[in-house]
Amino acid sequence: MPPVKPAQSSDTVDANRPKRIADQVADKLLDMITAGMFLPGDRLPGERQLAEDMKVSRVSVRAALQKLKTRGYLRAVQGGGTEVLSSTGVEMDTAMTDLVRDSLNNLRDLQEIRCTLETWAARRAAINASDEDIELLRIAYRQAHDPRRAPKYRADDDHRLHMMIGRASGSIIYYHVMKMLHDVLQAALTEIRFNNLSGPSFDRMVQEHHYAIVEAIAARDPDASEKAMSEHLQAVIEYFKLAAVNKPN
Repeated sequence: MPPVKPAQSSDTVDANRPKRIADQVADKLLDMITAGMFLPGDRLPGERQLAEDMKVSRVSVRAALQKLKTRGYLRAVQGGGTEVLSSTGVEMDTAMTDLVRDSLNNLRDLQEIRCTLETWAARRAAINASDEDIELLRIAYRQAHDPRRAPKYRADDDHRLHMMIGRASGSIIYYHVMKMLHDVLQAALTEIRFNNLSGPSFDRMVQEHHYAIVEAIAARDPDASEKAMSEHLQAVIEYFKLAAVNKPN
């Protein structure tokens, strides 16, 4: 009997067909992102874990990740790992970030658009949020308003809480739209909140509003959730108007 030809390892097969296997892996990862299994800001499992889960080599996984990074879906994270950047493959226009950073009027316009979207999301969250979603919202609230937490994290924590409401809404489309808007809004708020809207009275108002929103969602009350979010964002808009009037020429 002739000797049996040794079976090729998965690594050998992948090396012979790197483009096809890597493309399959990239397509599968993209399907998972667009289905909401991985959301913007989430970290993907490591290369080894992905290779084991998909039964391919790490070489193919690495090539697939690089392909998605090049197309704008993923980005490398400082310290190691890969983060979901977008489900659209389009990075946020830095020109838009500059527009809202340099003008309180432009920031107010963005805030008004955000108000329309987020009141809808708060209502949806009250209807769709799971018990786990509500627990995560409460954790995000406690972190955002922990007096021991450094003020430099204020904008990031505010952003995270609102994004958790988006997640709880159950709409992957809404979540991705708000992720793109929030990237711009967060960049502007980081500067403007410290320079124009900082202070105990503003921070106290935001904390009270955030509490009302989270508890209305936890109570599964769509009307109260929508009302609390509307009152919160309208109040912030009024602060923007006041800051614009008082801004030195």
